[in-house]
Amino acid sequence: MHLKLLFLLFSFSTDNSSSAIRITRRRRLDRNKQQSERNVFHCFVFGPANAGKSTLMNSFLGRPYLESYSPTADEQYVVNVVELPGGIKKTLFLLEIPEDEVSKLLSSKESLAPCDIAVFVYDSSDESSWKRATELLIDVAGHGEDTGYEVPCLIVAAKDDLDSFPMAIQNSIRVSQDMGIEALIPISSKLSDLNNIFRRIVNAAEHPHLSIPETEAGRSRKQYHRLINRSLMVVSVGVAVAIVGFATYRVYAARKNASS
Repeated sequence: MHLKLLFLLFSFSTDNSSSAIRITRRRRLDRNKQQSERNVFHCFVFGPANAGKSTLMNSFLGRPYLESYSPTADEQYVVNVVELPGGIKKTLFLLEIPEDEVSKLLSSKESLAPCDIAVFVYDSSDESSWKRATELLIDVAGHGEDTGYEVPCLIVAAKDDLDSFPMAIQNSIRVSQDMGIEALIPISSKLSDLNNIFRRIVNAAEHPHLSIPETEAGRSRKQYHRLINRSLMVVSVGVAVAIVGFATYRVYAARKNASS
């Protein structure tokens, strides 16, 4: 994949660190406010081959469903307007990331800077597709934790018209709960049952403090930092008590000497 196109699409350059800083600050402000009022959102679409990523993007443009499968060799993006309740309109960019280009994408520290939300699509009838989608989710989430570009994530179970693989529901519930993200969203492009997926993508992007996945490594790192902070607090309190005690003793000693 040509990463240059990716960053040009979002008016962002991998060499422009000041842009990355501004985007990070903006996202942190949105997260602190627990609301983003922007009118344009950028969504990265991840998933294994033949999961239904391109079909999802075609549905976004109102294109008819195609039975034949044509693998995506390079990145593709689509843009459309999503109308929310109350007549509010938001512009949504969808950028498909081919499975074999994910490692290359994540080799850049700022690769997730232009991303407001990430979607992970898998074939709900194929257990191997599910496993690969969760691996991609962990990779992207870990990259966000390491670089500070954490983004909300949604899991989309495509081809819901087919029978799910055994343990599908239990596995999806476990991953959603363990990583702290919204429950998966089943869709069927073949049946034109998209389950308001594009509204839900925009809604998740508008609330950037929610559905941010937490990996096991990230959780351990946070627990370690909390432990260090508590230890430093205990040491600080101990030092303060010692200083107060020493000062009190000095005052007491001075008074005793004066009275003698």
